[in-house]
Amino acid sequence: MSDSVRRRLDIPRLRRRSLQSLGLILSVTGLASCSNADESALAEKFAASELHLLGSFCEGPYYAVRDGKFIFVDGNQFKTLSADLTIRAIGSNRLSMRTRWGPINLVTTYLLKHDNTVAMIESIVGEPELTPEQWASAPGIKFRKAIEVAKDTGPFVLCPPSTPETEGVHLVTNKI
Repeated sequence: MSDSVRRRLDIPRLRRRSLQSLGLILSVTGLASCSNADESALAEKFAASELHLLGSFCEGPYYAVRDGKFIFVDGNQFKTLSADLTIRAIGSNRLSMRTRWGPINLVTTYLLKHDNTVAMIESIVGEPELTPEQWASAPGIKFRKAIEVAKDTGPFVLCPPSTPETEGVHLVTNKI
C-alpha cells in the first residue's frame, strides 16, 4: 500500500517539473526569436527601403525615409511629408514611426507581412489624444483628413533602394 501512495506522489511532481521545463524552453525560444537585434534590423531595413505600392513591381513613385524625413519621391522630385522621424520596432512584425505634427506626436504603426516584405498601416494616432473640441477645429479636421488619406494608401512593398542618395532630386517645399 505504501508503494502505490508513493508512486502517486512522484508522478505529479514529475509532471510539474516537466511543465516548468517546457515553459522555460518556450520562453527562451520566444526570446531568441524576438531579439532586439532582429527588431532593430527590421527597423533599419524599413528605413533603408523604398516603399512602393503593392503591385507596382518596385517601379514608379515611392515613399522613403531619408535623413530622418519621410518623403514622397516621384521621378526626380520629392516632397517632405514629415521631418524629425523616429522608427523603432515595437514587437514581432510591427514598427512605430513617430513624428511631430503641430502640438502632438503623430504615431503610425505598420504591420509587416510576408517575410517582412509588405508593410500595411495598422493605425495612426495622435499623442496626446485630441479632445472633441480639437477634432472639431480647422487643424483637427485637416488632421483627420490626412489620417484618412494615409490609411487609404494601401499596402507597401519594401523594395531595395534604386539610388543610394537623392542626388539630383529637386526639393518641393510643400508639406502635406
